[in-house]
Amino acid sequence: MRRTLVLAMTVGLIVGVLATPGVAETGTLDGPDPAIWLSDPEGDVGDNGIEQGDPVAGSSGTAMINSGGATITVKATGLEPGHAYTMWVVYFSDSALCEDRGSGVAGCNGEDLPFAGGGVIFGNGKVVGGSGTATFTARMNSGDGADAVGPPPPPFAFASYQAGDNNEFHVVIRSHGPKISGEVGEQIHDFGGGCTTAVGPAPEQQGDFPVPAAPGECGDVQLYVFS
Repeated sequence: MRRTLVLAMTVGLIVGVLATPGVAETGTLDGPDPAIWLSDPEGDVGDNGIEQGDPVAGSSGTAMINSGGATITVKATGLEPGHAYTMWVVYFSDSALCEDRGSGVAGCNGEDLPFAGGGVIFGNGKVVGGSGTATFTARMNSGDGADAVGPPPPPFAFASYQAGDNNEFHVVIRSHGPKISGEVGEQIHDFGGGCTTAVGPAPEQQGDFPVPAAPGECGDVQLYVFS
């Protein structure tokens, strides 16, 4: 499952080298495919019937590419009012170079990042209002450098993003828990903003993992794929 990619990101294992894809004309990628929950929004004791890996009801998104870059927008639903969230774009500049590298996972995944011009770029962040719905947008230009996610830092330099015909984007919505007075700026801009406790599975785990609920808890909660 593409979940492996996101979990690799959270422990700082994403690496990348520059690929040289073809230049894309203006167009729209397919997606999301569909958006899925990376955490279980009901936790261990809820009864709403939503499980980790289920589609995110009511969510949507678009990814537009031209020769100069890309604009990616997602409407995320089911979020916690009053909680802070960030949007992170895991990009593969040349998805044609993605393959199963021994994990049994087909398509682009964390292990393909060093080979497919991969990296991670911050999109934007916000505190969600009472509806539990928020729109996040990332604007990426060809040549933009990737952003650090960690600690720990990735062992190699990320690739810079290159707009191209074979682009693929995995958009992660990350929860930083309830807004914290004096720390909201960090919570909506930094990967580790406001975080003292990681909530979510390790790469080898499966099961029910609740979304961050208490101040200081952080974790990846939704995934949107555009290919």
